[in-house]
Amino acid sequence: MGNSPNSFHLVVSKIEANNPEIEELDLETHDLGDKRVRLLSEALRQNNTLQLLNLSACNVTATGARFLSDAICSVIITSNIRRLNLSNNPKMGPEGGHYLANALQNNKILEHLKVNQCGLGDEGFSPIACALASNRSLSVLESGDNNITDEGAQSLSEALKLNTTLEGISLWHNLIKSHGAQHLAEGLSVNKSMIWIGLGSNMIGAEGAWAFAEGIQGNVSLQWLGMGGNEIGDRGAMHLATLLTGDACSVQSIGLGGNNISDDGASHLAQALKSNTKLSSLGLGGNTIGDDGAQHLADMLTSNNTLQKLLLSSNVIGDTGVIHLATALESNMGLETLLLAENPFGDEGGTTLTQTLCSHNKTLHTLDVRRTQMSRSGEKQLVKALEKKSAITKLGSGHDKQSPLMLIKGNENRQFREGQERRSEAAAAVKKYRNQAIPGMEDGFDVH
Repeated sequence: MGNSPNSFHLVVSKIEANNPEIEELDLETHDLGDKRVRLLSEALRQNNTLQLLNLSACNVTATGARFLSDAICSVIITSNIRRLNLSNNPKMGPEGGHYLANALQNNKILEHLKVNQCGLGDEGFSPIACALASNRSLSVLESGDNNITDEGAQSLSEALKLNTTLEGISLWHNLIKSHGAQHLAEGLSVNKSMIWIGLGSNMIGAEGAWAFAEGIQGNVSLQWLGMGGNEIGDRGAMHLATLLTGDACSVQSIGLGGNNISDDGASHLAQALKSNTKLSSLGLGGNTIGDDGAQHLADMLTSNNTLQKLLLSSNVIGDTGVIHLATALESNMGLETLLLAENPFGDEGGTTLTQTLCSHNKTLHTLDVRRTQMSRSGEKQLVKALEKKSAITKLGSGHDKQSPLMLIKGNENRQFREGQERRSEAAAAVKKYRNQAIPGMEDGFDVH
């Protein structure tokens, strides 16, 4: 849709006419303001064909949130909107949160709500959280960067004890500390529907990690846990290792990037995974893991064939550490993705890794070696060898100057580019491994 008033009114008229051809409406970055949001809301009262509405960064205020909330609860025609994106509308504020909470208490169709960066605070988020206690349709709530503290986390925890349909929630880049983590863990210990939770870039610390390790043991539904950028350190890693030892929980993917975890923390995690048969993805990018930590992880890989993704970009792993990992890959038959970008290993480590992947390992398909200390000629030789003799289908290499993502086999380049574009909201923070908003961001060359 263009920015002209005529094009907007044309779209509104089609919505009001209940045009079955319009199932999705994307107005992202259009400066709608209260007047246009009101016109759109009035049209929505007459519509039951629209299923996706994107109003991200549309200057939706608290007044606009009231119009929209009333519309999706209309009794004239039942709204069929299942996905609503209101992110990046900071003028909604706490008052807008109250209106959305009312909508969640009455709407029985909405499945996915995004309210990232809407200035909610605890005052606006807590009513939304409380509404989830009775809501039976919403499966995903994204509420990142809203200045939510332990108070808001406590409200959500109480709702989780009663909710039976919510499957995932993103709370990245808020102000949740250890007490908030404890509240959330208490809620998750009772909840039976939650599959994933993203807490990247909060402040839960080692004590918050301990709360989760204690609280979700025995939880049979939670599969994805994003905790990057929470300064849990080695002590927090040790606590989480107790959770991962054996099969004490059902977590299949855990993101611990940007947490100041060193070799000691990596050692605890590696030891735990020797007996774990459920975790398939471990994100440790942006930490301070060196050669000793890499050796511990390599030792784990010789006995663990469940882990499929190991993300180690932006650590301090040198040639010795990469050689340990390469040696482990000679016998490991489970790992499919290994990210080693921005580590200080050179040609020696790169050559050993290449030899293993060309001669012994046929299960690793995705490898990232961008921005290491390999020489240009060394990296060029790596690329050529892997292209000819390995099972690698996705390779991140600085040797290709056209794109940071190079696929040396297959025809998935366009799909990967599109996938990266879809995750652009968190792309600015990927390098710091802090904003793990939703599951799936670790796929390919994204890191959690």
